[in-house]
Amino acid sequence: MKLITTTRNEFLQEKEISEVKLSNEENLIIENERYQVWKGFGGCFNELGWKALSYLTQEKREEILKDLFEKDYEFQFNYCRLPIGANDYSESWYSLNECENDFEMKNFSIERDKKYLIPYINSAKKYNENIYLFASPWSPPSWMKFPKAHNFGTIVFEKKYLDAYALYFSKFVEEYKKENININMVYVQNEPLVDQKFPSCIWKGEEMVDFIRDYMGPTFESRRTKADIGFGTLNGPPGANRYWQPAYNEYCGKLFRDKEALKYVKAIGYQWDGKEVIQRTHQANPEITLVQTENECGDGKNTWEHAEYVFGLFWHYFTHNVESYAYWNMVLPKGGVSTWGWEQNTMITIDPGTKEVVYEPEFYVMKHISHFVKPGAKRIVTKGHWTSNSIVFENPNGEIIAIVGNAMDNDREFTLKHNGNSFSTVIKAHSVNTFCVQV
Repeated sequence: MKLITTTRNEFLQEKEISEVKLSNEENLIIENERYQVWKGFGGCFNELGWKALSYLTQEKREEILKDLFEKDYEFQFNYCRLPIGANDYSESWYSLNECENDFEMKNFSIERDKKYLIPYINSAKKYNENIYLFASPWSPPSWMKFPKAHNFGTIVFEKKYLDAYALYFSKFVEEYKKENININMVYVQNEPLVDQKFPSCIWKGEEMVDFIRDYMGPTFESRRTKADIGFGTLNGPPGANRYWQPAYNEYCGKLFRDKEALKYVKAIGYQWDGKEVIQRTHQANPEITLVQTENECGDGKNTWEHAEYVFGLFWHYFTHNVESYAYWNMVLPKGGVSTWGWEQNTMITIDPGTKEVVYEPEFYVMKHISHFVKPGAKRIVTKGHWTSNSIVFENPNGEIIAIVGNAMDNDREFTLKHNGNSFSTVIKAHSVNTFCVQV
């Protein structure tokens, strides 16, 4: 059995572990039951990420893209996100149609995306042409909102605006198709529960349900738009006002009670505080696909402590039946500052002045999973003390992948038990570990 270990100061150290027979009770026992089928990992194609990559030579840029996307190489990212219009990591505010009262979308254009997002996506597709893409707006065009601003506010909930907005989504998919880029799924709104100082828009749950049922779904059908519709991406109330039962009932609860809207919805996307109700969602509707849509992005300091927190996010989402996981910014300039003043973590940092490239702790933690767990893998049920710190998958070829974290200050004994065999070792303090059990 192969073991790969990463700590604060040592990355991806590999060794072989032989079978042993120990009475150690600090164990992880692999059971026979299997859960969700895994679809993939990815990140978000943002303007500032492509801008950071553009500081580098072509050779160095291709090296990073290969690390992130090439199949069977490093990360093999295959399930990625992009914004529809501006988000907080766009170079500046824009939408795909700022011509007021253009209800027929005659002036809809993705010309801005041809400068940043489309080159970014096409550069990734050179290494993996089968990237699944999902998209969401952070805000509708400002003239569709009250007040007319990119941040805060709500959509004008009148028929002519809603008809136009459904057309806006459809044309987005169609125009990207003309660039030979397939948009696989479109979500109605990024984080509809909270308004922000960056592009955002509040939607009530019943508004999202009505929009999908009466406008977006029928428009996609009539125009034969080749993209699925997702419900989300759902976050949660900010700060201490986290009343999760009403939040669930307001959104997924209303969707599940409306069969006409639900027939159009292929997945529900959760991120940030939305993780608090993901278990309730699965229990209410085990058939619906659950997607983790945005990794929590820290404070821009890229510490090992936050990387350990991210491992905990993996554990939470995976054990609550999501079928894919999207990191946020894969690449950023040093400091990770957004156009609207956020400082956020990334996997790879680029210094615009010195052109220095730094692979941050979250790169290595992410690699411990995304490099080894293949699309089509199934999550495995386990028992034992280590279950609360472990995620285990069976790859399509039968290989067992166990990812184990130890965020404690002391080393801990560990025994992996599978098919009557036992493999024991010591898990280092503050480490992330991947065990590969060959068939």
